[in-house]
This record gives sequence, C-alpha cells and structure tokens, in this order.
Amino acid sequence: MAGPIVTCTCRVCSKVRVTIQQILNVLDIYGWLLDSYVVDFFQEQLWEKLPSSWKIVLQTVSPEEFGKWLANDISCKRIWPLSLLALRQITKDLQLNRDHRNDRSILRCGRAKESKCDSKNFIVENKNERTHDIHVTLNKHNNLFLKHVKIKKRHEIQQIAQICADCAQESNTRCIVDIGAGMGHLARSLAFKHGLCVMCIEQDTELSQQAGKWDKELLVSLSKHLPDLPVNLPQHVSIKLENTNSDQSKTIKDIRKIFSNDFNLSEKNSGFGIVGLHPCGDLAATLLKLYTSQCETRFICIVGCCYMKLTLEYPVGEFNGYPLSKYLSSSANCKLSYTALEVACHAIENYCDKLKTGNYKDLIVHAYRAVLETILIKRDKQLCHTQVKNVKVTKSMTFEQYCTAATANFKAHLRPKDSDFQNSQIKFYLSRWQHIVIFGALRTMLAPLVETMVLLDRFLYLSENQLSPVLKPIFDARLSPRNFLLYSMKNTEQLLF
Repeated sequence: MAGPIVTCTCRVCSKVRVTIQQILNVLDIYGWLLDSYVVDFFQEQLWEKLPSSWKIVLQTVSPEEFGKWLANDISCKRIWPLSLLALRQITKDLQLNRDHRNDRSILRCGRAKESKCDSKNFIVENKNERTHDIHVTLNKHNNLFLKHVKIKKRHEIQQIAQICADCAQESNTRCIVDIGAGMGHLARSLAFKHGLCVMCIEQDTELSQQAGKWDKELLVSLSKHLPDLPVNLPQHVSIKLENTNSDQSKTIKDIRKIFSNDFNLSEKNSGFGIVGLHPCGDLAATLLKLYTSQCETRFICIVGCCYMKLTLEYPVGEFNGYPLSKYLSSSANCKLSYTALEVACHAIENYCDKLKTGNYKDLIVHAYRAVLETILIKRDKQLCHTQVKNVKVTKSMTFEQYCTAATANFKAHLRPKDSDFQNSQIKFYLSRWQHIVIFGALRTMLAPLVETMVLLDRFLYLSENQLSPVLKPIFDARLSPRNFLLYSMKNTEQLLF
C-alpha cells in the first residue's frame, strides 16, 4: 500500500510543478484557441478573434509556409509578429520532448533509481530456463508473431514488450496483468518470447475469444520448430474495471486466484505488474489508482490515449480521470476542455508534415463541415453541433457532394438546397478554407501543452504516493502519436504483503 501524500522536493519534481504553472499561464491567454470548435469557425467568427498582428501576416501565408515555420525551417524569411514567435518558442520549451531517439527526453523522479529499463540496448537476462538456441529460433521465426498485427502495433509491441520484461525481472515477478489487452498481441510476445505468466483483462468478450484462438494458433506454429517450447498461454478474462475510488481488493483477489490456479503459482509468487498499452480515457487513471492502492502490484507500465474521454470534474468529484495529483487539483485554473483534450490526441508531427509538403487538400473537410454548420443552423438552431456522417473528402469531391453524403440521414427539409450552393456568402466561406487549415495549425501548435499537462499530472500523482515515476517517449510519434510511457517500480518496503 502506498504511503501518505507527500511533496517530493527533488529537482525533477520541482521543475515539473513549475512547468505546470507556466503552461497554465500560457493557456490562460491562448487556451481559447484550443477550446474553440473548428466547426464554429464562421458561426463564431474565430478568425476575427486572432490578434490583429497575427491576422495581417497569416492572411497571406500559405499552409506550406506556415508548416515550415512551425517546424522551425530556417528557409522561412518572413517577418513574423513577436507575440507569435514567442508563443511558438515557449510552447516548444514547455512541452515534453516527443523524440523517442533522444535519451535526454527521459523524465525521472529523483527518488527513482536508474533502471535497466531506461537503456535502449539492454537485453534481459535469461532466467526462465530458455536456452540460447530457443532464443535464436524464436527470433528466426519472428514473422509468426507478426501475423494479424498491423505495422503500428508491431512497432509498439517491439518497444514496450522488452521494457515490461525488464521491469518484471527487476521487480522479481513473473506475472503480468495486461489490461485492455484487445486481441492479445502484446500478451503473446510477453508469454512466448519472455516466458512470463500473462493474464489479459479485456471488456470485449469477442476480442478475448479471438485472442485465445490466436494464442493456440501461434503455439501450433512455433511447436513445429520448437516442440518442447516451455510456455504458459495467456489467460483471458472478459471483465470491466470500474472507474471508482472504492476498494479494489476483490479485483486483486480474483487476479491472484487466476495466477494461482491457471499458472500453478503459490500465494507468495502472485505479485504482478500492470501493463496498459493505450488504455482509453479513464482506464489509465484506474490503473494508476490500482497500482498505488494495492501492495500486490509490483510495477506499472502504461501508455495512455483518448484524453478527451477522461472524467473531468471541478472541483474534484468521486472519481476523476484528470486531475489526479493533489498539486494540480489544488490549482484553480487547472481545467481542460473536451476540445483541448481531443486535439491533443492528434498526430502533431503528421499534421505539420502535411502542411510542409503541400499534401493537405484533404483538410478541406474541416471547411466543408464549418460551412455546412452555417447552413444547418439557418434551417434550425437546434441543429447546432448535430452529428453528421463522417465523409472522407477526396480531391475531386465538391462541397455539394460532401453535403449530400454528410446529411444523407437527415429529413429532406433539413438538407442543404441548390440555392445554398449558389449563395454568394457560402461561396465566400468556401474560398477561405486555407484560413481554417492555418487556424487548425495554431491549435496543433498548442496541443502538446495539453498532453504535457495530463502526463505531468500522472507523474506527480505517483510521486505524491512515493512511487518514483519515470516518463519517456518510446514510440516513433509519426507511427504512434501517443508515445509516452509512464512507468514505476516499487521498492522492497512497498512490496511487503
């Protein structure tokens, strides 16, 4: 069980608190950009709300040039407003470094010992009775592990599986609970390659059933090359972890029972590590609370996602996905909006790449949707922010074609008419579509500050519970935009049952 809430005074945690306050100061001034709905671009005249000096320059800037400027391309010779230059710089300085290749990107609480998990070249020692020949054979037939797995997931599993195995070794446990396990791709790597006992918790029964089939399929395939392969198949359980601050002892009891019965482990050896590869919204917060409240949990490794699905209550209610830390909960201006959290989940690097290369024509969909919003509200004010069909806009798709597809389920009298498409005001709005692209880029520039806030809040939450967190990017952000791993390992005293 974690100790009382304390404030860590190490250099890193102190700097984290300062960074949070600086981000809040920036968002006090420019947070309205993140809080705005792009769909309201014309309805709320969002372009007119930009500082005058920005509008004068941005009026003539192409998306390509703005993309290069965002990326600090020195070929940009334009004279930019000082306030915009300052915002770009402070945003860059305050956000977490997303470069997974940079060792200086690691954020480690001063109480956390340097770990083998921090090294890119560390190879876990063989302590699971796996001979060198078995390892060689498994690596030789690595393609069998890649079946059914998309490129993005392959990249993620390759990075996180080794870190989880390292944490298990350092925490002296063979047991892993993979929560939100999906179809079990990570679990199979942990079980077959690293010899760990893996319990998979997945709310969707169909996904769990499919995972079980693929476990057996992989075992059959590997047995042709390694007939005596020592492996414990992952165990799949279809349950939902409730978002609650209440006692989780029953959950822990059920987990320990499965490790005892299905893996033949003694009560003494049933401590386990928690792994979550992109737990959605509140699930990440639930896992962190489970880790801090239960002494059986040896370590945690999570890469969060879907921040817009976090439970946000101000002041803090019975259960909060954000904020978690006492420090941030005590800040009067810590609130983050749904729209700010949603834009923080986008692929920032890919957005800039699109602009720089001129490959942004598909972004006209945002202008189409904003113009459609003005038409719908004229029909009926109750249609404000109503859901329309998702439409993938191609280069040849006209606004009329988009509207027809997007409102296909609407009653006839609510759909756009021919007269709307001939309206001069509508045509003027459509001619300004690049303004929407640039407005979106401004929001994208600020978005990493929002993710930084969420991650630093989780970092401090563990620190306040004396559980020495480490935060670092482990995935290529262009392949996997939510690329930060938060992990922690308990020391000997914290593991006492």
